[in-house]
Amino acid sequence: MRGEKREKLTQFNRQNILEAAQQLFSSKGVSQTTMDEIAAKADYSKSTVYVYFKSKEEIYDTIVFESMKMLKNRLQNILQKNTDFKSFFFAICHEMTVFQREYSLYFDSILGEISVKPEDFERCPVLREIYCTGEEINQMISEKLTACMANGSVRSELQPIPTIFMLWASIGGIIRMAAQKEKYLKKQILREDFLQYSFTLLYEGLTGGSK
Repeated sequence: MRGEKREKLTQFNRQNILEAAQQLFSSKGVSQTTMDEIAAKADYSKSTVYVYFKSKEEIYDTIVFESMKMLKNRLQNILQKNTDFKSFFFAICHEMTVFQREYSLYFDSILGEISVKPEDFERCPVLREIYCTGEEINQMISEKLTACMANGSVRSELQPIPTIFMLWASIGGIIRMAAQKEKYLKKQILREDFLQYSFTLLYEGLTGGSK
């Protein structure tokens, strides 16, 4: 019982620190936020914060990991609800667009470089969790893509793994472009129309036409 209480207290304190850090990262930026500010925001001493996290980077990586778990759950729901490739593909595009809007600070980190070095995993175990979650997401998409290639709804000559990497790069790039250049795009095309047009082009490239 005592161990259970200690674990709950640990989780409670860690969550308070993470929430305080998220607020500061969003308002000030990660680089401009200090551990002193995180401690003050969470209403803990700096030494207490260091009991739970070794550094600001570990706090940030933990938030990225939590965001990735949330994204994985959302993608799993999409996979369960959308059996055909077309609805599955556009549901993913929509979800990634929503996710970028809700978690813009962590969107690039989720789609960016993920460490694969054992020494990094040893130094900061949450990096291993980030890597494993990314692999689980890719496996989910790979299985769906392979099944759709087999039933003819996706071009059969595609290679699943390179195609998945291309998908993340393309979807992420389209969403970032729409977010960062919205005012510029607005002179020519609405943001929503640009997103839909771009995702449709990508879809047709995967299917060989509008299946």
